[in-house]
Amino acid sequence: MTDTQFLHRHPLDSNLMIYNGHYYSGMPLIWQQGPFIYNYLQRIDETIQGALQDHASIMAVRVDLRLPYQFNWQSQPDVRPVFSKFIASLKAKIKARQAQTLREGKRFHPTNLHFAWTREFGQSGKPHYHCVLFFNKQTFRGLGKFNPHSGSLYSMISSAWASALGIEPHLADGLASIPRNAIYRITRGERYNDLFYRLSYFAKLASKLFGSGSHNFGTSRTPMSGHPNQPPTTANVATLGYHPTL
Repeated sequence: MTDTQFLHRHPLDSNLMIYNGHYYSGMPLIWQQGPFIYNYLQRIDETIQGALQDHASIMAVRVDLRLPYQFNWQSQPDVRPVFSKFIASLKAKIKARQAQTLREGKRFHPTNLHFAWTREFGQSGKPHYHCVLFFNKQTFRGLGKFNPHSGSLYSMISSAWASALGIEPHLADGLASIPRNAIYRITRGERYNDLFYRLSYFAKLASKLFGSGSHNFGTSRTPMSGHPNQPPTTANVATLGYHPTL
């Protein structure tokens, strides 16, 4: 397997497999951004499937997260605590919204929050983060107003990032940004080629820092996911879409 021209081990992390294909499980990749980390493609696919197992229809939202100029990321080289705080804060805000809605005698559709994130380094040498958040489509129909004090889903995301960074909510306005065409709505049983194509960017090899002991990628846990760096076997490469002819 490691001798093929499409799949070989990362020289700095033997648990990671570098993939040069154009497709994953029949779904096209942004091949211009390749090569990719095959393990990351697996985890993205598992996360989408996990969200669709929990909910009959989902809304996926792409979010870009940046650090304030004064934030010393090197004092916390592993981004997991920061992102974990972000997710914990966002879950708490959703729970609070649920309690408020129920107190008002209204119906609230619960949601399990699934996510995937990646860290990249720009020319300045400072990291930034891309993530996707998956919600029950019945819970949130959209992002709402782009105002940190509006109570919209966007404001919850922005203030959760502020909480993770330890800054006031209004200071995070702009640090949590929404790219163009950020929302995807998928029903269980549908193909999600367009979403996976978009998210394949997360798995690209370039612009990541390896060998530093920190993490470049992560996802929420799903019943099918194993260790984030678990290398693919010959069997699951065939099952999940290793297409040397494509």
